[in-house]
Amino acid sequence: MISVIFDLDGTLADTSGDLIAAANHCFAQMGHDDLLHPLEDAAIGMRGGRAMLTCGLQRLGKMDEAVVDAYYPILLEAYRDKIDVHTKLFPGAMEAVARLCANGIKVGICTNKPIALAELLLDRLGVREAFAAIVGAGSLAVRKPDPEPFFETVRQLGGLCALDRDDQA
Repeated sequence: MISVIFDLDGTLADTSGDLIAAANHCFAQMGHDDLLHPLEDAAIGMRGGRAMLTCGLQRLGKMDEAVVDAYYPILLEAYRDKIDVHTKLFPGAMEAVARLCANGIKVGICTNKPIALAELLLDRLGVREAFAAIVGAGSLAVRKPDPEPFFETVRQLGGLCALDRDDQA
């Protein structure tokens, strides 16, 4: 069985604007102006919430892991509340997914976005039903780049990973 697994952030959808907005919400809570720019810092947004908080605090010269840890849940809450304000699917992304599905290919998502947020975003964008499997942070004990989330996505699609085969060492 053939399947195609996509990442979500930066592959199917440009989520950087909403991620940056959530980080800037945290900086405002700390008493600072916006420290990340939606366009100039979009790549930082793709590296995750902790990376955005770390970057902003480093720009202030006030990097503190305890502050990152304390504000990470606040960032996730702010992101959840406004998850689809700026986010846009990339042109042609869903057309490609539809074409794959029409040709009998199962399609899934493997992301480091927390699974509940991935599900929420896909629902809000109106495309959740296009994906037969979604694995995100919290689905397993490990995250990408560990290969297990990818393998689990393949399994959920009904596929077999080489590591699952009895004749493999």
